Amino acid sequence: MISLRRFTGGVVIGWVSTFLSIAIGLFMSPFLIHHLGEAGYGVWVLVQSTVSYMYFMDLGLRTTVVRFTAKAQARGDHQEVSQVVSAALWLRLWTAAGVMAIALCLSALLPHIFHIPTQYETTARVALVLAATTLSSTLVFSVFTAVLSGIGYFDLLGLLEMVQVTLTSLGLIPILKSGHSIMAMAGWQLCIVLTINIVAAVACFRVCPELRIHLHRPPPELMRSLWSLGLWVLIGNGAGQLILYTDNVVVGIFVTASAVSYYAISAKMVEYVRQIAFSVLKFFMPLASSFRALDQFDRLRQLHVRGTQLVLLVTYPIVITLVIRGDTLLCLWIGDRFSVEATRVLQILAIAAALMLANASVNGIALALDRQKTLAIVTLAEGLANLLLSLILVKHIGVLGVAFGTMIPTIATSLFFWPRYLCKLVHMPTFVYVRDGWLRPVLAMLPFLFVSHWAEMHWQPAKLMGFVLQTMALLPLAVMGAFVVFHREIPKIRIIIAKRRGQAAVN
Repeated sequence: MISLRRFTGGVVIGWVSTFLSIAIGLFMSPFLIHHLGEAGYGVWVLVQSTVSYMYFMDLGLRTTVVRFTAKAQARGDHQEVSQVVSAALWLRLWTAAGVMAIALCLSALLPHIFHIPTQYETTARVALVLAATTLSSTLVFSVFTAVLSGIGYFDLLGLLEMVQVTLTSLGLIPILKSGHSIMAMAGWQLCIVLTINIVAAVACFRVCPELRIHLHRPPPELMRSLWSLGLWVLIGNGAGQLILYTDNVVVGIFVTASAVSYYAISAKMVEYVRQIAFSVLKFFMPLASSFRALDQFDRLRQLHVRGTQLVLLVTYPIVITLVIRGDTLLCLWIGDRFSVEATRVLQILAIAAALMLANASVNGIALALDRQKTLAIVTLAEGLANLLLSLILVKHIGVLGVAFGTMIPTIATSLFFWPRYLCKLVHMPTFVYVRDGWLRPVLAMLPFLFVSHWAEMHWQPAKLMGFVLQTMALLPLAVMGAFVVFHREIPKIRIIIAKRRGQAAVN
């Protein structure tokens, strides 16, 4: 049974972990670039991106274990939990061996695939093997974190994630200052991740003392059950990896390692915005599932609209800042030369993110309505289109072509497919959703947009901290715009909260 305390703790710790990760990333990116150089940082990004592709070998098992564990634990069927975990662990051991075999092959071919400077060839090969070992350990031990998630230990998982993010990132500072290379960075991350994974496994056996592991080939019927649930999750995850990590690899193959640095920094800024959106939406899928189970489509429609509004109101001030003031930010954060190369890439990717965020609730609602097949197929089509367009355009306009290759498929799915498809699923007119879910948040952001443009023209800061303080000083305009547009909803929200408190008091 999932307790309210652990659920609430997971939400709070999740928010803290997200913003801590972003803060550390904002600090570490210029630090890594200045200590590794543009080429060295590009090699580091290529190694990480190449290994991240292998995460598709998750095979959708983590989601499957979470679902099986939650259902079996609710029934008190500890034997089924042990069977599922044993089967998943058996599969993951073979998967980890496959990852290492692929990594060894890629390490031999790495300098022939990417434009890596000669002095980095050996370093990149060793770092790739170490990073693949890190991924392999994560794949194996994620079986235990899935069990913890299935039984509701969100607070513990959040704490472990926060510790891992902090140590793996900040631990690189003394490593680089002492003159060590990318190999030492990869080795440090392996040690921290492996330690956190072992702690999670020990915690899993402590909170589930009935858990028994048997490492033998699972029965065919259990394998079929795991595969039937995990297949479309696997395809969706693989497509997501294709979208997230294709660009850096394409730039590394067709341009230079230094160009990867420019693209990776811009992509990372946009990825932070996605992380914030995910922290808002990650608990929407259970709500949508409960509404669907009770055939409460009115609440499902409300969740769809309110979820979109919330994500846009939280993230669009950041997107507007990146598009309008991205050049100033990069100049103060990394340097003048870097801003010249990366600003236009940042603006293109930020616009693509703005379109994607307008349909940010698609994952939760589609999964809740058992439309994971459609979700996986459309995401895969978008990923393949991203790859194809990037390969075509990079030959003509370089790094910008890769950015446009990302934006064009996003426009196609975000504007012309997902709004109509989701509105059809929840029995809602598309126009109503676009008006309430999209246009009203955009209207609320207009004051912030105009004042940000004015600041970029007439209020140039001298240092990065000045830029941060300026942005914080302008944010009340976004809050004011949201209040003006949504002030009528505030009394309704108060009434709903009051009713829920009254029901809780009665119970």
